[in-house]
Amino acid sequence: MVDPPESPTEPLPTTPAPAPAPVPASARAPHSRRWRINAIFALAVVVGVFAVLAVWVNRQVLNTDNWTNTSSQLLADPKIQAAVGDLLVNELFSSVDVAAELKKVLPAEVSGLAAPAADGLRTLATQIAPQVLATAPVQKAWRVANRTAQIQLLHILKGGSKTLSTNNGVVSLQLRPLLVQLAGQLGLREQLETVQSKLQGSTGETARGAVQEKLGVKLPPTSGGIVILRSSQLKTAQNAVKAIKGLAVVLTVIALLLFVLAVWLADGWRRVALRTSGWCLIAIGLIAVLARRLLSNLVVNSLVKIPANRPAVHQVFAISTSLLYEIAIAMITYGAVVVVAAWIAGNTRPAHALRRALAPSLREHAPYVYATAGMALLLVVIWGPFPSTREPLPILGFAILLVLGTRALSKATAREFSDAQVGDTAHAIRAWYASRRHFALSSILAARPGAADGGGGGGDTRIADLERLAGLHDRGVLTDEEFRVQKTALLQHSA
Repeated sequence: MVDPPESPTEPLPTTPAPAPAPVPASARAPHSRRWRINAIFALAVVVGVFAVLAVWVNRQVLNTDNWTNTSSQLLADPKIQAAVGDLLVNELFSSVDVAAELKKVLPAEVSGLAAPAADGLRTLATQIAPQVLATAPVQKAWRVANRTAQIQLLHILKGGSKTLSTNNGVVSLQLRPLLVQLAGQLGLREQLETVQSKLQGSTGETARGAVQEKLGVKLPPTSGGIVILRSSQLKTAQNAVKAIKGLAVVLTVIALLLFVLAVWLADGWRRVALRTSGWCLIAIGLIAVLARRLLSNLVVNSLVKIPANRPAVHQVFAISTSLLYEIAIAMITYGAVVVVAAWIAGNTRPAHALRRALAPSLREHAPYVYATAGMALLLVVIWGPFPSTREPLPILGFAILLVLGTRALSKATAREFSDAQVGDTAHAIRAWYASRRHFALSSILAARPGAADGGGGGGDTRIADLERLAGLHDRGVLTDEEFRVQKTALLQHSA
């Protein structure tokens, strides 16, 4: 038998495989992109820390008002008053030979007591000096001296002026008014003024030596002043000032641009990136606070070799860096505000409920919402808790961010809750509260005697339940409507 020839088989129809869906760019390399964005955030934190330090130095050293206010706080501190008082006493008794002055006025038979009397007067001066420094005239003299020295310093650092010379000269903080006040308290003002007038009338070391020999006094060349800057240090100081002023602006702008870049690159999860920016601002503030705390002991212990002087220098460091602390707290506060803003835009139930509650007002009463936000910003400006809330440019930036944030929230709520009406939130809260009360009432009734065995008490149980309801109504636990509903339900159940 011959098999019939095989007929050619036709290929079975095949269904073409569906083309793979295009993978979005955000999903093709999510890890690498997140690493890049996280690296940008890390760089922004580093730059932000240096920006905070530069802003602090700029405002503390190169702002006359801040310098003067800080110096006033310094002399108002008791520990610093004691240290400055010791300095003034040493200066006074180095300028005036008190023992010789006492020997002139004492009788010859007791002239030998001049030296012990001078030592006693020096001890008394050490006790009186802090009290003198705490008086209003001395505080004012100190404030004026610091302000004058700082203005001169800024003139020189910015290139000098016709009335200020930097050749072979110094910029110093003059303590002579304070020295005169202390001398007046000790009865040595006339001798000190005589010494000063003689010194001003003489020139050169030869004249100085003659005055010292004639008056029996010691006249140190820097009497009555603390040198702030010498002419040999001028060029370095001027370069440092230019660098600080430039860095305070440039580093701040760079840090802000890095945060903006990171949020812009985070396509698809910008809310998370915005929240990360807030945490980064908080980290910058915390690092600044921690650095201030660590540097306090490190700097003071390394610079001050006499333990007795360390408490006063610690106070100087604390007061001098108080502005840095304010800036750090401001960074923490701003970061917290950004984190809260990102949370409001999140998917949690509280954030969802908050946006729904705000939706009707943002849609129907937008001018009032913007006015309320502006009033809140105005109150913050009047309060001025941070340096940035007292400066025009930062305030303008806050106003712009507030308007943009309110507008973004308005658009988001209009898109999410177009059907939300005024009063929906109040109704929802009342319904939730009523359900909680109903649950509590049901628990009370379920615990009545005989409820577990089907209410075997019959009419007695129903009467007891009605009495409980009446008692709850009398105590205000149940409203009239709730009492009526529960009573009806109880009677129907009993029937």
